[in-house]
Amino acid sequence: MASNEYVVFKGKVRLGVPFLDGYKGDPHYVIVSDDEKGNEFRIVTNVKSDSSLTGPAGYLVLYVLNQNFDNAITADLAKLNAGVTTSSFPKLDYVHEEGLVDLSAMRPIPLDTASEHNDINALVNEMLQLDMSADPVNYVYPTPSYKDERRGWKPTKDVTVYGFGFLFQPGEDGLHETHMNQGNPKPMKGSHVKDHSNENGVSQDGAVIVEVDGKYQALFVAFQTQLVPTDDRGFPIPGESHPILD
Repeated sequence: MASNEYVVFKGKVRLGVPFLDGYKGDPHYVIVSDDEKGNEFRIVTNVKSDSSLTGPAGYLVLYVLNQNFDNAITADLAKLNAGVTTSSFPKLDYVHEEGLVDLSAMRPIPLDTASEHNDINALVNEMLQLDMSADPVNYVYPTPSYKDERRGWKPTKDVTVYGFGFLFQPGEDGLHETHMNQGNPKPMKGSHVKDHSNENGVSQDGAVIVEVDGKYQALFVAFQTQLVPTDDRGFPIPGESHPILD
């Protein structure tokens, strides 16, 4: 179980900041939003894996984009106040919650190339209704260890975003881990794969859901190293669990 707090954030999108060549830090798309007081709140979502378990393709995250997310939780989301909610909100579970996400439909997706428009940056740009033909806005992405000058684009419509994940610490001015947070195996001794098994848990999966003109879209992300099904603690089941793509 992750040590920081699992929450949902609701706010209006100010900028979408795709991860482009030359940026510092881990590859994350940054959704810049306003909280209930008009302060900046950042939702970051993984656009590349840190695992080369299956060769170059191992760097690709897995995703499902539901462009017509018609789920009972949307009624609960609509009732939420703007800002961070820490209790009494619909907690997500990719594996154990029937009807939330079709894991068999997950597919690997590249990050960003000069010639393709079906990469994960483009996918999130479209979700956020960004005008990519407009001049970009200069945006300084702050972290505890560095600041990075990036480019963002504004949405063309009023976009409400719901980010599910874990609060940044100590500032609590953003959230991350907007992906499946269970099914991480304990790496074998000597493996180059990072150990994320301490992040396993149930009813704590991340996602990005947006609402535009009363319609919802949902982006669900996982990693090729994660295994399903999981037990009641979110851990792979010996002899039964397998990679999602299987």
